[in-house]
Amino acid sequence: MGTPYSAILTLMVTAGVINIIMGIYVVSNRSKQAMARTFIAMCFLSAIYIFGSALELSSGTLAEVKFWIAVEYFGMPFLPPVSLMLIMHFLGMERFLKKRIRFLMYLMPLITLVLVLTNDLHHFYYRSVELNTGPGIHHVDLNVGPWYIIQGGYTFGCMIGGIALLLLYWNRMRSSYRLQHIVMLLGLLLPIIGDFLYFGNLTPGGMDPIPVIMAITAALYMWGLVSKGMLNVAPVARDTLFESMSDGVLVLDRNNRLVDYNPAAAAVLPALTSSALGESVLPLMERHTELSKIDLDFSAADESLPRIYDEIQWTVGEQLYYYQIRSSVIRKKGGREASKLIVMIDVTERVRLQEQLRVLAYHDGLTGIFNRRHFIHLSEALLHQSSDQDKPLALLLFDIDHFKRINDDYGHDVGDQALLHVVEICRQLLRPEDVFGRYGGEEFVVAMPGLSQQEAEACAQRIRSEIASQSMVAAAMEQSLSVTASFGLAVAGAGGKEDGKGLNQLLKAADDALYEAKHNGRNTVRLADL
Repeated sequence: MGTPYSAILTLMVTAGVINIIMGIYVVSNRSKQAMARTFIAMCFLSAIYIFGSALELSSGTLAEVKFWIAVEYFGMPFLPPVSLMLIMHFLGMERFLKKRIRFLMYLMPLITLVLVLTNDLHHFYYRSVELNTGPGIHHVDLNVGPWYIIQGGYTFGCMIGGIALLLLYWNRMRSSYRLQHIVMLLGLLLPIIGDFLYFGNLTPGGMDPIPVIMAITAALYMWGLVSKGMLNVAPVARDTLFESMSDGVLVLDRNNRLVDYNPAAAAVLPALTSSALGESVLPLMERHTELSKIDLDFSAADESLPRIYDEIQWTVGEQLYYYQIRSSVIRKKGGREASKLIVMIDVTERVRLQEQLRVLAYHDGLTGIFNRRHFIHLSEALLHQSSDQDKPLALLLFDIDHFKRINDDYGHDVGDQALLHVVEICRQLLRPEDVFGRYGGEEFVVAMPGLSQQEAEACAQRIRSEIASQSMVAAAMEQSLSVTASFGLAVAGAGGKEDGKGLNQLLKAADDALYEAKHNGRNTVRLADL
């Protein structure tokens, strides 16, 4: 072998080694997938062809050349149909690859292999094979037979058919798969260009350039396989379902690197782009939520059920959302983890509705303060707590004076505004620990823990005074409206007169005091006196 072949042989060997590495990598990681099995076949068939070509180029006798040509044909004629099947898997066209179709696609290469192995008997493939040697270089002259032309037509048909399919599906492919699409396209275009150069006698010394070109295509496939997860999913096959799903879906590999995602996921993760394929998805998720609440580790061998994390807070900009996140693992038959599936379901409306229902269950629909039922529940707890701590609990019951007259004279809208007016004044004067509720139509109640009778009476007087002094202005009225309220106060514990009384008795005492206030001038505070 002469020096001019050194670089060429180095490229050939490199291409063969890359193909073997890719085949082993896919066997160890994804050998159960149909697309992966086709890719494995292409890798090893390419390696056979490339190494056979390299050894043919380095041969010194005609017998060696013929032997290594025969070895090449254990790989070369099978590559075009295998490449076409790989593209069909990539484009989601597996339904067309029935057993009968695959058999017919392999039939032509099988016939070619048999004819090459028996060529000396019939010369139907090569009419003659001659070795021309020179100083440091040799050249193989091939006088082709009729089947060579037939096989060549089949080869070009498969490759041009693959290119046509890739171009046909170009606009159907999501932008995130453009790079993989281009890799597949170059994997066919470059060998076709090399074949035209070869048949046009435009290559140095008439040498077949395909094994050298395969060094480039092998590097492209390796890049697409390792960095972009090219074999993890057939993108077009799941367009109808995957693309139209309203829930965000992320497909991860075993190391939490992004393999695939749908448009809904891109809406959940605005920074998610095609450049994120092959990268860890965890930094993207950390921008929006606390990852400590989500466990993506599926190390347990018996993990089968999906993990569900409900009502996970998710921020996008200044907006707060809630998501139910379902994480599950996809395992091979032997139980080995193959990939992970993350489904993000928007439950924001459900959470907000639940919050609204909770508010309605505990609060008054008009005023927003506690309703009667929840007030009683909270006050009973306060009463027990005050009793245990030997501290007083004051109960203030009051209602708006002449409220029926307000409704009758000005309408219920003005009556509602009067209720809101009184509630707003009370909110400004009550302490955070006081419990404020609407007891009935225009009647309100306040539980004030820790206040003695004197302190509670002073507080009641402040509220009464503020209500009386702040006139209400309603939109439907041309003048302001003066509102007053009457109060009844009862205090339990710490020397209060209602020591040992339950909440119902305390409310009854406050109600009696309120009755006395309303029948003795109104706009006043009366203390319970049993």
